[in-house]
Amino acid sequence: MNKSEIKKSEIRNSNGMKPTFVKVFPFSLALLLGLAAISQVSHEDSIKYAKQLIGMEQQLMDDIPSGSIIHWDAYLNKDFFVITEDGSMLDKKTLLETFQPMPKGYSGHINVIKPKIVFHGNTAVIQYVSDEFENVFKNKIHTQYSSMNTYIKSDTSWQMISSQVFEIPLLPPAIKVPLSVLKQYTGIYQLSDSNTCIISIERDTLYYQKSGRSKIALLPETENIFFRLSDARGRKLFVKDENGVMLMRERRNGQDVVWIRREKK
Repeated sequence: MNKSEIKKSEIRNSNGMKPTFVKVFPFSLALLLGLAAISQVSHEDSIKYAKQLIGMEQQLMDDIPSGSIIHWDAYLNKDFFVITEDGSMLDKKTLLETFQPMPKGYSGHINVIKPKIVFHGNTAVIQYVSDEFENVFKNKIHTQYSSMNTYIKSDTSWQMISSQVFEIPLLPPAIKVPLSVLKQYTGIYQLSDSNTCIISIERDTLYYQKSGRSKIALLPETENIFFRLSDARGRKLFVKDENGVMLMRERRNGQDVVWIRREKK
């Protein structure tokens, strides 16, 4: 951590005590303390423990490119489990078995940013963004993950007991698709007798407008797969069925809602 980036943050007790201002270290750290009982950690200890936990998390992130498990083995409790970004649940042994160095041609690093910590007795919950930068044979990849980890304290040491991670969805870059291709998708699509969707073109951009709603731009990911700026996970796929009828498949989490084109425009 860069100690020159010390800043102020308000810490409010859950018992209504007047808030005080204390100096904490960077990454916009917000300490949300629940000090409802005398057994809870003090303000001074919370700052010390917060710095300690953030430092531990950064050590863990620093070890990922090399595949080292030394800190992971030390910081994870024997009963630790994690829910990974693909929904798998792994125990400590299984997780550590997945570690390996990045392959030749790959490099990168991960920064712990935007941490928030809640202390309750001998338990701490830390949430932060893992800001990952990766070089894959000179291709630059930037991915962010949201992590929430629970620690328990024994004496003066902390051990992680559980973790949950998910990838923060990002929009892909839009490509240029010829107008002649876009015109293949225009028309009136139907989901049911009362649910229709108009696909139209304005200024070389495809738009869709469902019954009773406003127009929304569709940006091309490929020549027949489109996304909208307000939804990083959803896609619109334009494909023909076995009879040559154009379909718009609204895909989300691997599942489709299928609209059938009833009228070409």
